[in-house]
Amino acid sequence: MINETIVIASSAASIGFVHTILGPDHYLPLVAMAKTNGWSAPKTASYVAVCGTFHLLGTILVGALAIFLGLAYLNLETVQSLRTDFAGWFLLSFGAIYFAWGMNWAIREGRRSRGSSVVDSQKNSTFARCTPFALFVFFILGPCEPLIPLISSGRGDSGWFPSVLVLSAFCVTTILTMLVCVMFFYYGISRFSIILKFENYMHAATGLILFVCGYAIQFHGH
Repeated sequence: MINETIVIASSAASIGFVHTILGPDHYLPLVAMAKTNGWSAPKTASYVAVCGTFHLLGTILVGALAIFLGLAYLNLETVQSLRTDFAGWFLLSFGAIYFAWGMNWAIREGRRSRGSSVVDSQKNSTFARCTPFALFVFFILGPCEPLIPLISSGRGDSGWFPSVLVLSAFCVTTILTMLVCVMFFYYGISRFSIILKFENYMHAATGLILFVCGYAIQFHGH
């Protein structure tokens, strides 16, 4: 039984890695937000950890509640489908609004005198300060589909330990993969000095990335 649990846990870790890598909505929005708002590397890493944790906890809590109440698996799938729809439309709509606002902001900055830097203007933007909250909402509401069948795996005569081990393997791998992907792009983008020439359009670019991720979730299932 122990060997079987280890195999399942290893498979869960592999699924978490592949699912995260193939789902750019797990890291591109965070990278865009970090660069747009001028977050430091430690702050970015902390946001990744928090978003990843709440992303997984949302699904675990729904699944645990379904098991506790004895709901059918189909009902759990229905709840997750509704969460996916809401999260997808939320990110898509917010991205469109953010893109429009970002383009307007860039045009205003282009006409403004160079008395203040772009970074200072970004930090003083009320709308820009609200974007991390929107990101938290998305990750909390966005379900993690591969986690659903793992919630009940390993349960039986051996108690809950196998399930905890399997879930832990998946969750830890997912968060670590998110962190690696975000920091890879975080430092990688900094190497391209040409991006600095388009700093005024960072907000618009962030909005576009959020919109594309929302579109992918809503119409292509990631």
